[in-house]
Amino acid sequence: MKLKFTTTFKILFSKLLPDSEKLRYLFWLPKLHTFHRKHGRHGAVLSSRKQLYKYINNYISNQAITYCEFGVFQGDSIRYWTRINNHNNSSFFGFDTFSGLPESWNNFTGGLEKGTFDTQGQVPDIDDARVVFHKGLFQDTFPDFLLGYLSDKLLVINIDADLYSSTLFVLTMGHRILKKGSIIIFDEFSSVLHEFRAFEDYCAAYGVSFEVVAYTKSSKSYYAHVAVQIL
Repeated sequence: MKLKFTTTFKILFSKLLPDSEKLRYLFWLPKLHTFHRKHGRHGAVLSSRKQLYKYINNYISNQAITYCEFGVFQGDSIRYWTRINNHNNSSFFGFDTFSGLPESWNNFTGGLEKGTFDTQGQVPDIDDARVVFHKGLFQDTFPDFLLGYLSDKLLVINIDADLYSSTLFVLTMGHRILKKGSIIIFDEFSSVLHEFRAFEDYCAAYGVSFEVVAYTKSSKSYYAHVAVQIL
């Protein structure tokens, strides 16, 4: 039997329920279980982020890539990628304000304050000519990068932006260069109101098909990191 909600009942319900991020989190949490049941059972299960990176690089046969990382902080991930992918024609681009999160990142367990991950404007010191950093908000740097984007190499996007707004911006702006075979890595996929929700909304808006290639699990959530490939 289907429940029929009248407008009067909806208005009453909207007044009784609190406008709560934690409540929204609980409503979105079953979507993560649905995602795992539908997509996560065939991907490789790994124990760490670096194992995931190495697995993906082997999966793509260490070919020349265009690697774009959103949320660089001190450069651990982009530095590791330059070590495991030693193809001379690979290019590595890091996007970050280097002044911390532009807004607070709220999740069920508390989250992080605006300004977290501030490096005082200092970009990582990586001795590799293939690496270029773009300093500033993604909204200010990524569109200009896309204007000059001519690469026909495999695209690997690593999203460690944490925030829904930042993740959704990267995905929607980057849609025209996300071709079949492109890899997207998410660093905080179990943050259901942020990276996960942004990916769900992006796929729905653009009709994107994908498969989960690999992921890491933690004791606290379905996923810590997830790598998907565009179909």
